[in-house]
Amino acid sequence: MSTCDCFGGVPVGADYRPTGSYSTIAGLKVYKSGPHDSTSSCKGSILFFPDGFGLARHNRRLADMYAEHGYETTIVDYFEGDALPDIFMKYMPGTDLDSYDIFTPEEKDIIRKIHMPSWLERHTPARIRSLIDEFFPDFLKTIPGRSSEDNIRGPFARNLYIVGHCFGGKHALNFAKEESYVTSVVVFHPSFLEPLDMSFLKRPVFMGLAETDVFTPGLSSIMLSQLPTSGARYKLLVYGGTKHGFASRSDLGGDTAKAMFAEAFMDGLRWMESTSSRTP
Repeated sequence: MSTCDCFGGVPVGADYRPTGSYSTIAGLKVYKSGPHDSTSSCKGSILFFPDGFGLARHNRRLADMYAEHGYETTIVDYFEGDALPDIFMKYMPGTDLDSYDIFTPEEKDIIRKIHMPSWLERHTPARIRSLIDEFFPDFLKTIPGRSSEDNIRGPFARNLYIVGHCFGGKHALNFAKEESYVTSVVVFHPSFLEPLDMSFLKRPVFMGLAETDVFTPGLSSIMLSQLPTSGARYKLLVYGGTKHGFASRSDLGGDTAKAMFAEAFMDGLRWMESTSSRTP
């Protein structure tokens, strides 16, 4: 299940200057941002599974923020160049597009061409999972800490964290079922989840949910009924005064939204630091 909440938010301004770079791994475009201070030890790597906007600026901003804190972060475009344009955040599906005065004629044409049922059919969870399965082995070969540079990059370089927002949450949780490779998982306001996604978890999981989100009541109920018996370390937080998308594409001009965005980011960092180890 998905709702229009999955597509709402505030795009990051065009004046934002990303600090990472693009490349291709296993046929998929990625954005990678590394620690800015080359003299500091790498704290580990993050594989970021994004929302429906793929490599949009708000997701690249998050990757850059993680990089500033010492994590080499890679966002993968599993939409294969067909992610939603970030201008779509400002449009409420089902409303009269011509009544909006914030879009140019060209932007309105782009939005009109988006047929959400068809888009969702092109990017089913099964399709995205198959792309990730092909991508992951090649990705592992690119991350720091898994080569002769281990001692140079620092004792924590081999830590690998999976972060998933919205669409990406489901796929991040799949990696929590793995005994190897992954140190821990961080998920914010996930969508399309099914009970099986939260079963048989083996790696530590942090999940941040919005207060106002159609998914939250069901997710919190399932999490609290299944996680205690899974044996995995977990933490579940609901952020007051927030709605779906708050951890990635909120209106940071508002005090509450800005505070919750920052708090969620720091909570994710603290979770990764608390689960880190010197061995994978």
